[in-house]
Amino acid sequence: MDCVPHSQPWQAAILDMYKLYCGGVLVDRQWVVTAAHCTTPGITTIRLGKHNLYTREAGEMQRMVQKLVPHPGYDPTTKDNDIMMIKLLTPVTLSSRIQAIPVASCLPDPGTTCTTSGWGAVTSPEVSYPDVLQCVNVTIFSTAQCRQFYPGSITDNMLCAGSVQGGRDSCQGDSGGPLVCNRTLQGIVSWGMERCGQPKRPGVYTKVCRYYQWIQNIMKEN
Repeated sequence: MDCVPHSQPWQAAILDMYKLYCGGVLVDRQWVVTAAHCTTPGITTIRLGKHNLYTREAGEMQRMVQKLVPHPGYDPTTKDNDIMMIKLLTPVTLSSRIQAIPVASCLPDPGTTCTTSGWGAVTSPEVSYPDVLQCVNVTIFSTAQCRQFYPGSITDNMLCAGSVQGGRDSCQGDSGGPLVCNRTLQGIVSWGMERCGQPKRPGVYTKVCRYYQWIQNIMKEN
């Protein structure tokens, strides 16, 4: 469903030649976190403070990308360590519509209700894309449950969230966007099934708390 406008002020839109490529999350005035599988030479621009991607909005900001720092352990086959930092050319000014979100340093309990957001597909498998930011509440699953849903595919760096019945999920185009629990960043949209929102096939997210120190180090050293 449509998010309350500007209720996810950390949400970033990552553009490849002016069209949406991935989501991202502002964690500092000059840094956005996204998924490593969102790496492409075409990423030049990040938009923040957006609700409707296709209209000019008061308080929106656009920044050029200075550098991409994918996790050195990222494995494109297994999607392990699917996390990347993007340094903006110049820092953004924080406002009610643009906020950095704290990065989690410990895991959410299974059963916690969290929110994921993005401009990705709202129908599946025939995809249609919304103009305005979509939000959905999802439930955190335990690692054991997650491994039952996806045998052999879930590493210790992954987190599952969705609903057992299906219908609540991230989808194509949401990659790199946030999974937010109690106003802290717990996950990055990483992967799922080709058909989104299927029963017992929750979305799989990068478990951000395992990268807390890495994120701090990258921001300090760059």
